[in-house]
Amino acid sequence: MSVKVLFITGKLQHYRVPIFNLIVKNSNIDLTVAHASKKITTEDDLFEEKILNEKKLGPFTYHKENLLKYCNEFDVVVSMLYLQKLSLMKLLFSRRKFKLLYWGIGVKASQNSEFDAPTFLNKIRYYIARKSDGMIFYTEYAKDKYIANGIKKEKLFVMNNTVEVLPKITKAEKKEILLFVGTLNKSKKILDLLKAYKKVYATNKELPILEVVGNGVDFEEANTWVKENNLSEKIKMLGAIYDELELEKKYKRALACISPGQAGLSVLSAFGHGVPFITSSNAITGGERLNIKNGFNGILFSTNEELENIIADIATNPKKYIKMGDNAQEFYHKERSPKIMAKGFIDAVNYVQNKDS
Repeated sequence: MSVKVLFITGKLQHYRVPIFNLIVKNSNIDLTVAHASKKITTEDDLFEEKILNEKKLGPFTYHKENLLKYCNEFDVVVSMLYLQKLSLMKLLFSRRKFKLLYWGIGVKASQNSEFDAPTFLNKIRYYIARKSDGMIFYTEYAKDKYIANGIKKEKLFVMNNTVEVLPKITKAEKKEILLFVGTLNKSKKILDLLKAYKKVYATNKELPILEVVGNGVDFEEANTWVKENNLSEKIKMLGAIYDELELEKKYKRALACISPGQAGLSVLSAFGHGVPFITSSNAITGGERLNIKNGFNGILFSTNEELENIIADIATNPKKYIKMGDNAQEFYHKERSPKIMAKGFIDAVNYVQNKDS
């Protein structure tokens, strides 16, 4: 017998679609994903997609629909833990027929603060964890934190955040470039990378070419900097690449993927392609930075001088980074595959379904 499950979020991201398909494929879950953006699924996808209507109220949003009435059509509702979405928080205090799970980072994570910076909102999150039927987190870190604050271990689950990587190129390529992939904004600290590269290049003209993939508000500033410093032959500003095959070609040739200021899902994308990830130890993250085991599948640095030393080391010891890339890919397949992420969701649903039976 199938279990009717509703997942509610703000927007269905394209990289979540394979995860939801795996959830349906590997369980008895009849899944509907409801959100307030544009429909993106196709007839090949295994779950239903429902478009909701949201309205803003200052910094908050609420749904125009009778969300509780709709949720009562399901056995289990999994809601993203968005404190500013009033309708989702209201479910916690409503008389409901369904089991309610919340899913989120579980700690403070923003562009303007360090991961898990102290905040009074933690007390609200702990209250939600106690009152709901269960919680799903992106990391074991958050789960351990909640256990330490008195939340029952058995109602806490982890879906380690990841993306699907399905390599299409089987031919081995020579690893010979440095790679940056992501939106170019202040948080990524792209100029820190460019300046570090320039400093090392001054002493080693054989430095691997740096290819920068991505657009954003800082693209023109970075592009102008490259030209003004006569580095256009060594630093390639490529703009955004949306074609997965073209992006895979870049990863195939990369000795390392470097992002000084931010470590999000690009960490998992690099790992899945067999490329180590290099970022700062206090990079902005939703928890993905915690996947980096320093010196094993990537490197965490503290200062720009350390970044310069890493770039120099890649040039002189490329085999060391190729091995890190192998480790990264093995880690991805064994511990961060989409199937493993989907299992976290399935386990949480099974728990709330069976806990009172």
